[in-house]
Amino acid sequence: MKKHLRPLGLILAFLLLTAGAYAAVSGDSIISLSYLQNTFFPQAVQTGEETANKALQETYDSAKKQLDAAQGGGGSAGLYSGTLQRQEWPDGQIVTLSTGAGFLMLEGSANVVHTGAVVDVTAGAEVPSGSLLVRNHRYLVGENTDAAVTVRSGQAAIGFQGSYTLTAGKSEHTPFYDVSQSDWFYAPVGYAYEKGLFSGMDAGHFVPGASMNRAMLMSVLHRLAGTPGTASQIAFNDVPGNSWYAQAVLWGASQGITSGTGNGNFNPDGLVTREQAVAMMYNYAVKYMGLSAGPGADLSRYADLSRLSSWARPAMAWAVEEGIVSGVASGSVLTLEPQRSATRAEMATMLRAFCENIL
Repeated sequence: MKKHLRPLGLILAFLLLTAGAYAAVSGDSIISLSYLQNTFFPQAVQTGEETANKALQETYDSAKKQLDAAQGGGGSAGLYSGTLQRQEWPDGQIVTLSTGAGFLMLEGSANVVHTGAVVDVTAGAEVPSGSLLVRNHRYLVGENTDAAVTVRSGQAAIGFQGSYTLTAGKSEHTPFYDVSQSDWFYAPVGYAYEKGLFSGMDAGHFVPGASMNRAMLMSVLHRLAGTPGTASQIAFNDVPGNSWYAQAVLWGASQGITSGTGNGNFNPDGLVTREQAVAMMYNYAVKYMGLSAGPGADLSRYADLSRLSSWARPAMAWAVEEGIVSGVASGSVLTLEPQRSATRAEMATMLRAFCENIL
């Protein structure tokens, strides 16, 4: 909201600054340039923003009062909130509001479908029915209007003010604000979370575009196997015995799932590449589970086949054949991108296919 109010604050600050500068030119030696730049101007901007915020709140309250009066002052039967206090709502939750109600989008993804007019108070514009809500924007339901706000992410944080009714969302859902129904990785992330393969980067964020490191992937495969122990004497120079991933890495090495990166190292913090991820899953299936891989798919149609390491070719051919990897399309060009680090969203997608097609 501040970005819309800052111009008002700057105008006020400019007027005050001009007055201060005039006083200095007139012979008032007490006002220095340093004072104007470091104290007077920042205080003026803050005062302007506070004044603008107050004016916006008064305008919002006035409009809501008028809409409440137009509705008859009561609103529809159901639940009621007197403030825009943050509340957490699950995936698929529908909150239906009527004339005079307001809401504040804080985090996650949601859209609004309405029968008349919903105003984005922060932007100062009407919102077309079906629009996605904008983070940190405040909305007001207009006269003779019913509006339904539907959560589209794993969960969303939205504050509602006024009367509303609820239609229950999904009983099973992820807690992630940054995974929405419109994302291509929505279903795979939900699968990975439900199966306990891996969780978010924190309690509310999956961070789908972040890369996964080698220790994380080995830990996922270890959990798929039921977190077995190992008496292996194999050790890596860069895997401390008390690290959270030590048991998983040592188990993986004992089963031939990984042999490290050479010179006695595993490189646990190194970002796992797409070909490394495929190789680990291939070794899990063939060496740990004892499955037959077969010749695999023909990889000649991939434009960057030359970038695929020779040791990873059998694994990649197997992964393409089994639907674990389909390649990356750019127009009519299809690539494997074997040397690029795999994102968390990609790993959720590959692991889901691995579990469903192989395990």
